[in-house]
Amino acid sequence: MPDTEAAPTTADLLAPAFWADLDGMHEFFTWARAEAPVWRDERNGLWAVTRHADVLDVERRSDPFSSQGCYRANVAAEETNMIAQDDPGHIAQRRLVNRRFTPRAVQDFAPMLQDTIDELVDKATEKGDVEVVVDLAAQLPSRLTAHMLGFPEERWPDVKSWSERLMRTDALLVDQDALMGMITAITEFNQVLTETAAERRTCPADDLISIWVGADLDPMSMMHETGLFIAGGAETTRTVIARGLHVLAQHPEQWAAMGDDPSLVPAAVEEVIRWVTPLNNFFRTATRADRIGAQPVEAGDRVMIVYPSANRDGAVFDDPFRFDIRRDPNPHLAFGQGTHFCLGANLARMELRMLFESMARRWKAIEPVFEPDIEPNIFAGAVRSYHLRVTPR
Repeated sequence: MPDTEAAPTTADLLAPAFWADLDGMHEFFTWARAEAPVWRDERNGLWAVTRHADVLDVERRSDPFSSQGCYRANVAAEETNMIAQDDPGHIAQRRLVNRRFTPRAVQDFAPMLQDTIDELVDKATEKGDVEVVVDLAAQLPSRLTAHMLGFPEERWPDVKSWSERLMRTDALLVDQDALMGMITAITEFNQVLTETAAERRTCPADDLISIWVGADLDPMSMMHETGLFIAGGAETTRTVIARGLHVLAQHPEQWAAMGDDPSLVPAAVEEVIRWVTPLNNFFRTATRADRIGAQPVEAGDRVMIVYPSANRDGAVFDDPFRFDIRRDPNPHLAFGQGTHFCLGANLARMELRMLFESMARRWKAIEPVFEPDIEPNIFAGAVRSYHLRVTPR
């Protein structure tokens, strides 16, 4: 539990290093929830929404809290992917692919996922000393994302690379390497997208690119939508897997319980998602004067929705800094809420349940070789590397 008495009263929320220091981040937001739940970051001219109830409120009211071109730290009015739009544009674009992500529809991916999971877990078990990001956490969602989009499966290392570069977009104004990385990632995946879309015009398949081609989505919107799915599909699940394995390694009795009783896996996955909360924030802009809780906001004010803080709110979660795979209820907000609720939530949950059940069944124990290397990133708590030692059953 963070020491709220020693917590600082200032923070630079647009400094990547703030988000990589997990203890310091949680210490600050624990203080903010108690003392300034809608906290003003004067340095960056924004409001940080830290309580669960207030995050819900902002998420559920796209009027007046708009996502239009401003959902990330850097405003990008030219973006046309679904998450950068308000309704009705957002929902119209979402409906094109929504049927592929219903609880029933995602079952179509289960055979491919199980084959991939068996392959990866078998190899990791044989090695014993596992580089989690390379061997598991990045590879599984990147392969699934390539398959889902319609890219050749052997392009999964490219999907991994593209997602890593795209997720650094919040640093592009201050980091030349991040800017060039994003530009090259977009150029590279758009070439594959253009080639695949041309093929799908004459030979449609059961993939997202075929859906967009069939709907005559314009090339720019298709490019933005593909970038969204690459980053959203590959990077966030990677973070949950890597950091989830680390917290489970720190709680060996819970890992053992999950291996002995697979019925615990679904609740364990929800607790891992709550604990990790792979996305740190989304942004909104107030279109008119309003209030968030007791705090007035003015038209034009920028608002940061802080998911890791909402998911440690003691008003909602009993003993929120206790990791408990049996936690019930667990109304975490890692997938967001409202009209922008994560489209891929059903698929991510299934993917994670299948993977963690397989690992717990095969591995008697897991032991960290060293702490995860968490990338300083405003938007996501990405893990660059993490070594784990596994003991087979």
